[in-house]
Amino acid sequence: MKPDATHTLADLQAAVGGRIEGDPATPISGVSSLAAAGPQDISFAESLRYRAEAETSRAAALVVPEDFPPLPGRALLRVDKPREAFVRIMLLFDRPAPLPPPGIHPSACVAPDAELGEDVRVGELAVIRPGARVGPGSVVDAGSFVGEGTRIGAHCRIGPNVTLYHGVVLGDRVVIHAGSVIGGDGFGYVWTGERQQKIPQLGTVVIEDDVEIGCNTCVDRATFGDTRIRRGVKIDNLVQVAHNDHIGEHSILVAQVGLAGSITLERRVTLGGQVGVADHVTIGEGALVAAKAGVANDIPPGETHLGIPSHPAVHAKRMFGALALLPKWMQKVRALEKRLRALEARTGVDAEREDA
Repeated sequence: MKPDATHTLADLQAAVGGRIEGDPATPISGVSSLAAAGPQDISFAESLRYRAEAETSRAAALVVPEDFPPLPGRALLRVDKPREAFVRIMLLFDRPAPLPPPGIHPSACVAPDAELGEDVRVGELAVIRPGARVGPGSVVDAGSFVGEGTRIGAHCRIGPNVTLYHGVVLGDRVVIHAGSVIGGDGFGYVWTGERQQKIPQLGTVVIEDDVEIGCNTCVDRATFGDTRIRRGVKIDNLVQVAHNDHIGEHSILVAQVGLAGSITLERRVTLGGQVGVADHVTIGEGALVAAKAGVANDIPPGETHLGIPSHPAVHAKRMFGALALLPKWMQKVRALEKRLRALEARTGVDAEREDA
């Protein structure tokens, strides 16, 4: 990723702090991984584990922790938290995706009573229905749909082909990437004896400030009340959030997570890729669920769970260890059975009949 201008290492130090070892005037024109970095890129080595890669990298400079060994001929920026500092440096080089032109594109369909704040941009073929409100500085990109009565806060970015159904509420600085659907009906049916009767989904979806939702993710409206995504939550691509779920502040849901209905995630929960959670489960603050786990019961705050069904990490690792030994144990059992049959043949005693 290359910016339009070159920084010096001293410029980056001014932005993130730390201590320079080497030439402060080293020119930096991009950021990259250790393996892919070129002679004007900056990269980072988070710990001594990356020393060998750092020594062979072509990067002009590296962000490293204070205890990282010197690299002769290589400029270093020593900081307390290399990963955090490197992310802040990446932001200096970030070039956001192009916005639609200012104003409303002629092909867009905007209801006469829709309220659009200052500096709103509406892209090609977008639709904004009656009673909708779009806050100042927000973007509704090409092909997106904003339903009747939906409210979008300030400085939001609604990507291409996003659907916001009627009555959805978005806070400020919300980012929703291409193809996501917010406020579709929750999945609820009751068997009448003859057919599946759809349960009306009368609620809505509320997404608070500073939430980011990836591509092709679905957040269903509530049966009653709201499905709520709280402040600072980050949701990856291809995630399903069902009706009446409440996702706690600053939680992270990685790709292909599937949540059934009426789930509560407390603050700063992390769900790894393809985690599935059963309905009416509560996952406590700070809990972490490893990829592909199946969660059927509540998880206390701060615990790490893994496996199908999920168990606390310590127990699950013991179970996995025992499972790995199962073929060896089966061989031993077969050997013992063979010896037992031989012993029975010599003594004329049938152990199974004796046990009976």
